[in-house]
Amino acid sequence: MMRIKLLFMLIFLLSCAISQAQDLEHISEVKPVEFSGTFTVFGSYYNVNGIEPRRKDFSWYATGNPLLKLYGVEIPFSFTVSEQERSFRQPFNQFCISPTYKWAKAHLGYTNLTWSPFTWSGQTALGAAVELNPGKLRFGLLYGRLNRAVEEDLTSPEVQTPSFKRMGYAFRMGYGTETSHVDLIMLKGKDDENSLNTIPQGTEVLPGENVVAGISSKYKLTQKLFWDADVATSVFTRDVRALPLSGDDASTVNSFNSLIIVNSSTQMYNAYQTEVRYEEKKYKIKAKYRRVDPDFQSMGAYYFQTDVENITLEPSAYLLKNKLKITSSLGRQRDNLMNKKSFTTKRFIGNIGLDYTLSSIFGFNAMYGNYSGEQGKGLKIPNQTTQQSFVSQNMVLMPRLTFVKEKLTHFHSLMVNRQWLTDKNPNTAGITEYKVDNLNYNSSFVFNKIGLTLGASYLLSIFESNLNTTRLNGIGINTSRPFLKNKLISSLSVNGTQQKINHENFADIVNLTFQNTYKLNEHHGLTLLGIYIDNKAKTPTGISFSEYNIDLGYTYTF
Repeated sequence: MMRIKLLFMLIFLLSCAISQAQDLEHISEVKPVEFSGTFTVFGSYYNVNGIEPRRKDFSWYATGNPLLKLYGVEIPFSFTVSEQERSFRQPFNQFCISPTYKWAKAHLGYTNLTWSPFTWSGQTALGAAVELNPGKLRFGLLYGRLNRAVEEDLTSPEVQTPSFKRMGYAFRMGYGTETSHVDLIMLKGKDDENSLNTIPQGTEVLPGENVVAGISSKYKLTQKLFWDADVATSVFTRDVRALPLSGDDASTVNSFNSLIIVNSSTQMYNAYQTEVRYEEKKYKIKAKYRRVDPDFQSMGAYYFQTDVENITLEPSAYLLKNKLKITSSLGRQRDNLMNKKSFTTKRFIGNIGLDYTLSSIFGFNAMYGNYSGEQGKGLKIPNQTTQQSFVSQNMVLMPRLTFVKEKLTHFHSLMVNRQWLTDKNPNTAGITEYKVDNLNYNSSFVFNKIGLTLGASYLLSIFESNLNTTRLNGIGINTSRPFLKNKLISSLSVNGTQQKINHENFADIVNLTFQNTYKLNEHHGLTLLGIYIDNKAKTPTGISFSEYNIDLGYTYTF
């Protein structure tokens, strides 16, 4: 332990040395102190008829986002004040300084480095790290706090999951460049079982310990052929206080007892992924394989989809002088890798997409996707009455027109979409099968000289199943225009929607929004925003209501 502490004291001293070196080199190029930001205050009036108020009649709030720069280092702040809240936040408490000097880079504060997908991958740590890349050597070292201790508070209205304080360190050693390299990565994390003053009663929290070792590599085999690969092994003790292993339970994990506490809660799992791709100017093809064992975990990453094996093929092509782009993928997925589940689920996924630009005026996108799943034998044989077996399909067609002229620019797009699910099990098809049809049209006209924009839209959405049918019809218009040499910008939108359930009128909804922003000068601005909603129920059990709110705001930029 003393060696580890000395090692990371060295990291911190090296980080400080790097920061000073950077300051000495660039100190004359930056201002010592800069201060900027925005301050905004808003007042809001609210009124509703027909339902209980969802907020107070009048409310106000003020926000600010000042930014302090010290020799080029940005230190942001923010605050919020209202009749219900008083808060001040200094994100410097979650701030990282990352000075760079030639091939060396240090990180001080909150870091979230990513060295590989299965080892250290985006985990935020409060501490110090250094990355050194002299020539083709690749070296990295990190130490910090991964989780702070959180006490259980059963009286708090906000749910907070208690947790132990967790410390960890990671090491990377490799050779190569960003596009072609091989890295060896190792990390260790451990919870401090004495970091909580009380034992949580409402939630079971276990102090764990974890060691992960992995290899991450990228190879440029030729100018057109590439190969990436990542492998990792994780040894995870879920409860350092659990009973020790008995002689009969001795296993491979015992070989790690010099690095980690090994007991009856210790498990070892693996994760792999590899990708081979071939790239030409006119086409590309990519083959991927990924396998993550059940319960694979790393204290250097937040989340993994585990107990899964994927095989995917992704060809794509660029034809007709890149006017036509074709993308596609074909894949198979399964779970129950250790054959410990009652059933095994297999999935087949395929899709193809087209993006065709015939000219500067006309083009279209098209897509077809197919997703199927089937429940098969695991420890048990599936019951044919409830066995899952389905096919979900999705089709989209989106033509577009664009006209660009000196006086008028207008754009038109249409989206036609159908989604449907077919259940191959006749015993459950009656409650699972459905179909959704969507039609969406949008148009926009811009009068270039005066900046006037006019828009219109139409929406039709129909959901059908054996249980019910829902239909939505909606139209909308919108407009905006600048005035007073672009100091004042006004906009207005009106939308109307008719909702039917089982072919009976259910509700008519009108939504109106207007907004005006006025920029007095480069420092001062005003905003006026109004929203009105009118909901008219068409059934005896429905509730009709209308509500509106008006916001007036002032912004100061400095």
